[in-house]
Amino acid sequence: MEGNGERPALTGDPREDALAWFVRLESGDADPADRRAFADWLARDPAHRREYDRLAGVWDDLDRVPDPRRGHRRVTRAAPTRRRFLTYGVAGGAAACAAGLGGTVAMTAWAGDIRTATGERRTATLDDGSVVELDAGSALAVEFSPAERRVRLIDGRARFVAARDPGRPFTVACAGGRLTTAGATLILHRQPESAVAAVEEGTATLTAGLAPPVQLLAGHCRSYGPGGPGPLVRDGVAAETAWRQGRLVFQGQPLDAVIADLNRYHPARILLWDRPLAELRVDGSVDAARPDAALNAIVRILPVRTLHPVPGLVIIRSA
Repeated sequence: MEGNGERPALTGDPREDALAWFVRLESGDADPADRRAFADWLARDPAHRREYDRLAGVWDDLDRVPDPRRGHRRVTRAAPTRRRFLTYGVAGGAAACAAGLGGTVAMTAWAGDIRTATGERRTATLDDGSVVELDAGSALAVEFSPAERRVRLIDGRARFVAARDPGRPFTVACAGGRLTTAGATLILHRQPESAVAAVEEGTATLTAGLAPPVQLLAGHCRSYGPGGPGPLVRDGVAAETAWRQGRLVFQGQPLDAVIADLNRYHPARILLWDRPLAELRVDGSVDAARPDAALNAIVRILPVRTLHPVPGLVIIRSA
């Protein structure tokens, strides 16, 4: 079985077998016979190499992409791991990886004018006097002009105290939508397939999809996506500002959104392997400084288990 010194038990499902081989080869226990068997498995069906390439692309990309959890330094990994990938001709890129894994991992160079590393929070004052607080693992681009104050939340979550200027609106764009105000305190939270907008003080207009714009008053919170704004979220503002007190609050959130938030605090990359797991719902409040405890709680309450094939990578899959 995986990581116990025995050759992986194969199921005939290329995707499942690719994971089993990946875990075995990265366990440190693989011997020449394992490598020959793996080479035979790769050659048996083009689907085998395709699925293994997609999985290995995750690790390959982690080698090449500046990692915000290490202060944007390249992460140096054990040379045998990379040599094994090169020996077997693995060349999965970020695009192939995202397509193969249902888009649950976003590989990014963290472009943006203001950004934070994993576990880091930051406060910055913009040119107009507005103040922005970035949650961990977040990135923001600022695009001010004489006619408009525009910022773009690229990743993560941020709180904006927009300086009042009725003649020049303050707009935060994120995930295909935008929140616009003359002056208010706003929160935007980017998630894998949607975003959450909240107003702490003042008023703002939320525009998303083809739906008519909606006004958000102080205390209002809505998620939105391509279909437009969703219903008001009860206690949503409190949940979306809890990170400022070191808590992560989940209110019926899909597991992929929860994992995205944990990835911004966890020192390892967490990968959700089985696509159907993304829709499992999670409720709770966790200490942002203890992301491992949150991960353990997920394993206890949901039908999932974790694999740790290599340092710095945690795979969540069906139990």
